Amino acid sequence: MKLNTLNKLLLIAHHPEKGRFITPSVYLQYGIIGAALLEMSLDGQIKIEDDKLILVKNIKYKNPIISEISTIISNSKKPRKIRYWITKLGRKYKKFKWIIITELEKERLLRIEEKRFLGLIPYRKTYLIETKTREQLISKLRDNILYRKDMSEDSILMLALIEACKMHKIITTDKIELKKIKKELKIIIKENPIAKTLDKTIQQVQAAIIGAIVASTVAASAAGAN
Repeated sequence: MKLNTLNKLLLIAHHPEKGRFITPSVYLQYGIIGAALLEMSLDGQIKIEDDKLILVKNIKYKNPIISEISTIISNSKKPRKIRYWITKLGRKYKKFKWIIITELEKERLLRIEEKRFLGLIPYRKTYLIETKTREQLISKLRDNILYRKDMSEDSILMLALIEACKMHKIITTDKIELKKIKKELKIIIKENPIAKTLDKTIQQVQAAIIGAIVASTVAASAAGAN
């Protein structure tokens, strides 16, 4: 079983026992888009010039999320800044999230439970069927950061997402080790050959997240004042 970056992101972000995600939805919302764009960059499909995302070539992806993103970008009348795309594509978060969840269900890594609020309003919850795969992924990421083990492109991509989505505490909760992991992670990303793309994407993902948090806080304050 080979999991792609999007699968891995949601799997490690999921609570091992409870029917919810540990990582806040606003981080996952833009993290999913960041993951897709990073994969497209590594495949040579896109590049960043003057903060603008340029579609270099069209590749037929089996992954429905990356395929849809590629089509949306190709239909744009002009090159746009990467932040524009992260914000725009982030609006498809729920659709993309459930595509990934369905893939994880097919791999028998989690199950989807259909429920009803007050017996009327339908909603869904997800629970991990087994936690070993998630634990192995987290252990590998920890070894990547602390011991530079198996530093493949896939691993670097995952580490970039850990940094962008502030998921450090998923790797460890030990205060001393956490401090070291944060420090080492910044060094790894800076020194990597694809650091320029990683840095740009990380910055824009974090900017989109901060923007969303600020917007929701202002909206909540305004509602409270009325």
